[in-house]
Amino acid sequence: MRLLKPAVLMVLMLFATGGLYAQIESLADEQDTQAEAAAGGEKDVTFSIHGYAQANFVVSRNDIGAKGNKWLNAKYEFPRVGATVQLEFEGNAYDVAHFFSAVQIEYNAAGEKTNFPKFYWPNFLLPGIQYTYFASNADFMKDELSKYPTINIRETYVDLYSRHVSLRVGHQIISWGEIEGVEAPSDIVIPWDFTTMSNYFEYARIGVTAANLSFHFAGQQLQFIWMPIFQPAKLPLESLYKRGVTSISRPAFEARNGEYAARLSGNIGNHFRYGLGFLYGFDDMPDTLIKLPLQVSPLNLLAQLTHMYYNRVMMPALDIGIGIGEVLSWKLSGSANLTKDLLAPRDYMSVMLLTDGVNTVYDVEMNMIKKSTVTYLTGPESSNMFAKFYVGFYLGQMWVLKYRKQSSLSFMTNQVDEGNGQQYPYKWMLVSNISRNFLESDALEFQMRLALYSDPKLKTWEYVIYPYFMYKFTNGVSTSLGFVFAKRQGDNRNMIISETRYSF
Repeated sequence: MRLLKPAVLMVLMLFATGGLYAQIESLADEQDTQAEAAAGGEKDVTFSIHGYAQANFVVSRNDIGAKGNKWLNAKYEFPRVGATVQLEFEGNAYDVAHFFSAVQIEYNAAGEKTNFPKFYWPNFLLPGIQYTYFASNADFMKDELSKYPTINIRETYVDLYSRHVSLRVGHQIISWGEIEGVEAPSDIVIPWDFTTMSNYFEYARIGVTAANLSFHFAGQQLQFIWMPIFQPAKLPLESLYKRGVTSISRPAFEARNGEYAARLSGNIGNHFRYGLGFLYGFDDMPDTLIKLPLQVSPLNLLAQLTHMYYNRVMMPALDIGIGIGEVLSWKLSGSANLTKDLLAPRDYMSVMLLTDGVNTVYDVEMNMIKKSTVTYLTGPESSNMFAKFYVGFYLGQMWVLKYRKQSSLSFMTNQVDEGNGQQYPYKWMLVSNISRNFLESDALEFQMRLALYSDPKLKTWEYVIYPYFMYKFTNGVSTSLGFVFAKRQGDNRNMIISETRYSF
């Protein structure tokens, strides 16, 4: 018994000591875990795949060459009938790297126009010169339609993070400014796709291959962008051919033809946001060069062979957002497009015309080069004005610097100035974005984006209007019906768009 009691006490002491030691170890491990969590810890390496599948149907009015009432006499085509699949790949490596890629695969049963009728000058007049004429004939070679599926890489980039610096390298969409809409003057980095046939307005943006370096400090961001490959805006072939374009060229892939941009933006206080940007690059929209104006007497025939190219430009930009209360703000967006014409002397061309049986030589001012411009928009924007009604309303102008009034021989340049939107010394601009949700759980959504343009005397109007309705059956299934009505810079575009989407 004497030996049994000490033995039992010894066992109890060892058991208690082991339990206490285990509790101390567990508490130490818990403290270490909490310390790691407080310090940010390490995120896992993750990878995910998502995207959508969509059915597309578009009806378009082609009024090129139509006479009289264009709504009755124009051709109605089906430029887009098929399906689109977008796959999005995304990954994260701890808290220092991120990868994203969005790839679109589209099949269009209607095919893509690849060939248009050609008109050849008689060999005795201009031997070997081919002139494309599309203004009075809307046909195209239907046996040469391309019906192969197309692959479009919308974005593919890698992000690297540190405490105050981030770097994004790859094909990416870069948006600047405070205004979202048909016109956003300070959104100057990326070009636009004017051939887009979709109710999703963001698909009109074209990604650029770039290195995007950002520094973050005290609520501010300093951004530097290098784009080694110039990406122009995408224009409909009809828009080019009906102006008699015989050739179009883009800058060669050389180091000296890169584009550079920088922007400082941030918040000052709780209600003021600003952005100061600058781009040294190329104009996304092509300029026009009349290569061969020729007067042939006695036929009295003028031949214009049109070449398109891209100008070097400098583009400063400014945007400001001022908060007013909880849901209202005042926005300002402005930029300048400064071309070489701003400092160039006036250029003249000698033209000989047959007048009353006498050949007369005129010095005609070459008013065909695209001029420098200054554009601004400003107005209120509400995040929720009332009853789930969202609206942005902006008014502004576009001024043409060194504007020169058309001469008596303006028939040579009317079409060029109309294509550049520079017929007047300035034009008025009204831009609006409207959104409203209906039904339970906001299942029905209405959106409209519009832009109106007018001459100084408000007599001649152009417009771009995009209204559409979207109904969400569930979180992943929706259908939309939209309309496009556009008349701008010499082109008309009228479409009905239906898209049904399943997201996964």
